[in-house]
Amino acid sequence: MGINLNNRVIAEAEFAGIHGARVAGGYLLRLALKFAVQNWENAVPPVVLFGPSRVSLSGPEGIQLGLAFPETPQPFQVFRHAFASSILFEIQLSPLAMETIERIRDGQGFRLTIALRPEIRTEAALVIGFEEVHCAVSVSDWIKTLKEAGFGQFMLFEVPLIESIPDSTAVSEHMERAREHFTLGHCCDVVAACRMALEALTKSLDQKNHLTAAVQASKTAKQDLTLVQRELVMRQALTDFCNLAHHPTETSLGELFDRNTAQMALGSTAALVSSALRRHAAAQRTTQ
Repeated sequence: MGINLNNRVIAEAEFAGIHGARVAGGYLLRLALKFAVQNWENAVPPVVLFGPSRVSLSGPEGIQLGLAFPETPQPFQVFRHAFASSILFEIQLSPLAMETIERIRDGQGFRLTIALRPEIRTEAALVIGFEEVHCAVSVSDWIKTLKEAGFGQFMLFEVPLIESIPDSTAVSEHMERAREHFTLGHCCDVVAACRMALEALTKSLDQKNHLTAAVQASKTAKQDLTLVQRELVMRQALTDFCNLAHHPTETSLGELFDRNTAQMALGSTAALVSSALRRHAAAQRTTQ
């Protein structure tokens, strides 16, 4: 019905886009609304002001995300002629709130609802209006917003690329592909990319023989393993875990990697890749 006064429409509100930004302690979502302001004749036009508006996730969950604040309290003025105007509403979300959205959307698009409570002032009265604006966020728009907000970067450690190591670029490419799959909700593909990153890491560092020796030693003399050997054993164990994404066994055919297991594989892979490359870089510096 739009923003109205005594059943007379003042403006129609419509969702126009979403953007993200990083702020201290969390993330900022900028929700753009477009107003089609109607012409107003034969009377003194009303003044419409906006305050904070409640934002929630649409759907069965109906989770409240918090209050979004307008960039200006008066995004438009009412005149005798019709025109279009727009405004940004900004809402700050914690990492937990962003993770909740990711968990609920599960790789799909989703809808937000902004509950506007405009203050409509006339010469004779002050009226509090109500208008819900439904915001359909596509997968591509949300992925763009996540990148703008820097969401997901905390899950991946900074991985230094050493140009002198053959195929080191392949490691980071597999890691980036894994993170993209995670954003899209392709959990099995996340785990598969993690396995390829681990195998590329072992190849680039020429550690195949060291890895095999560490795994064998873990079966006979576990207490004597060095820190590096224990890390290699962890790498092999994670590779075996991720191997199911490419080669499911008869007992695992009915099992699917979900978001929890994909997140575990991605975080563990990132930590092992970062540790191995940093250690190698440090060893190179000491031998120069």
